[in-house]
Order: sequence, then structure tokens, then C-alpha cells
Amino acid sequence: MTGAGGFVGGRVVEVLHASGRAQVRAAVRRWAGAARIGRFPIEIVRCDVGNPTELERAMVGVAAVVHCAIGSRDVNVEGTRNVLEAARQSGVRRVVHLSTIAVYGDASGEIDETNPCRRTGDPYGDSKIEAEQVCQEYTARAVPVVILRPTIVYGPFSANWTIEFAERFRSGTWHLPERYGEGTCNLVYVDDLVAAVLLALTCEEAVGETFNVNGEERPTWNEYFRSLNASLGFAPLREPDLAQGLLRTGLLMPVRKTAKLFLKHFQPQIRALYRRSDLAQRLMRSAERSIRNTPSTAEFRLYSHRAFYRTEKAARILGYRPAFKMTEGVALSAAWLRHHRYA
Repeated sequence: MTGAGGFVGGRVVEVLHASGRAQVRAAVRRWAGAARIGRFPIEIVRCDVGNPTELERAMVGVAAVVHCAIGSRDVNVEGTRNVLEAARQSGVRRVVHLSTIAVYGDASGEIDETNPCRRTGDPYGDSKIEAEQVCQEYTARAVPVVILRPTIVYGPFSANWTIEFAERFRSGTWHLPERYGEGTCNLVYVDDLVAAVLLALTCEEAVGETFNVNGEERPTWNEYFRSLNASLGFAPLREPDLAQGLLRTGLLMPVRKTAKLFLKHFQPQIRALYRRSDLAQRLMRSAERSIRNTPSTAEFRLYSHRAFYRTEKAARILGYRPAFKMTEGVALSAAWLRHHRYA
């Protein structure tokens, strides 16, 4: 299991161990990443997918690999190549590679696995297309690979789609005009994705195939936002004036770019200044709150995009059936958020 310290990887580890389905060897890049899974009596190894020697050691005696590690292009592409090469040399009987629906780019409408991958210039989506090409290369070399393309994966421990929204809603300053949240929110609860992973590990007909993994419902983003916000007991979301919301996003664009540039080139100096100066702390926290609570132009596009990723192929070959409706997944997410004091 690569990426075992992450949101999805951590949940796969928990389910595999708790269900007794397999003996788990969990690979983390840094020991700090083992905090969540360290409460279980499982084998945890330090393994960077960029290091072929560490991967070779981690795969000794392993029958199957779930590849969840994500990061930069090097991690997503060359890391995947290293994982598959180590799996080939170790004689691994199955590799489940987690990709993403981002490989479809900005395609809209009803989307299944016959839709072509589209490069859009997005580093993450484009690197995942390359990673899938690496998987296909190794499938041709008799490595038994299954590719899963999950949609919007939410639930406990989800930083992007659960925790971040809870923090935004709690602030009371979430600025998203209603009309920009009417796109399709392709939610899949994390345990449904884990169920698809378990099916892909054992289904012989799945080898060499690619599957979308989605929920069965078609909520809008606004419906998800309102449901999660209400489940957390916050005040109803306030809709900003359309012109005001767009203006705020436009004004913050140079702030976002400048912040990224400075963090890329001057992170040690910024951290030192943050530690030394109360004024710098207040200014940085204020800027961070403004950026976090104002959707970017990319978010406006995402929340208004209308596409649905179909799962008939996963149902037919894997036997995949999502078990969690949005109301159930949101209730479980909200309970976890409250327990961890996000609400």
C-alpha cells in the first residue's frame, strides 16, 4: 500500500485490517504520515515512491499493491513507473492504481470510460494521464494492473472536500454566488471507493481495465454545501451579491499568485518572520482567511461544470454498487467533524 498516510490510503488500510481481508504492509513517505494508521498492529514501512531501492524492499513477499501515493508530476508519473517496475520484479499478482476523473479534462455531459483523456494544462490532471499511460505500458508487459478513476471523494479525513468546506462555512464569510454552484457534484463517499478497491483486488476480469468510481446521485454543489453546512449546525449560507463575489475573486487573484511565488522561493524566511513578528502573524492569517474563504476562478469553473461520470462498467465487471447516499455520507462526515472540533 503506497500513500498509506493519506486520506484514501489510510482508509484502505483501516478497512483491510479491521475486516481481516489481508495482512497489510503500509508504506509512508515520512514517519509523521503514520499517525493515523499507527494505532493498528500492522506493518508500517518508510518508502518513498521516488526511491526504487525502498520500493524493492517494501514489496518483498507482497501479493498485491494499492497505489494511492500522489504529489508532484515526479511522484505521479515516475513514482508510478517505479512502483510498477518493483511490482514486476517482485511478481506481484495485482496492482490497483488510483487515478482521477481529472483525466477527462473539461469534458461535459454523460462521461464513461470510452471518453478520451484530455490535457488541459492542469498539472495534476495531465500528470495523471501520463501515469495511466505508464500503467498501460506495464499492462503490456504482463503486470496485472487495474485503474480506478474516482470522482469527488469525501468523508472523514478529507482535507479538500470535507474539512476545508467546514472551515469555510464556520467562518461565515463563504463567498459563492448561487448561480455558480449549480454544476454537478459527483460525490463518492470514501468507503464506497474502498469497496471498489477491494473488488478490483480480486476480480480477474478487471485486469487491464479502467473504471470510473462515482456515487449514484447527482446533487449540485449548492446542494452539497447546504447539506454539509446544515448538518454542522451553522447558520444558513449567505449568498453574496454576484458582482461583489466576482470582484472579490478578481481582486484576490494577484494575492494568490504572489503568495504562491513567495512560498515557493522564500518559505524559510517567511516562516522565520512568522515566528518572530506578531504583526506578520496577524497579516498572514488575515490573508490566508480571505484566500481560503473566496473561491478561485478555477473553483468557479468546477462548481458550475455539468458532467456526470457513469459507473455501469464498474457495476458490470466489478460488481460495484455505491452504498452511501449523500445524506448518509454527509451525516457521517459531520459527526466526525464535530468530534474533531471543526464545528
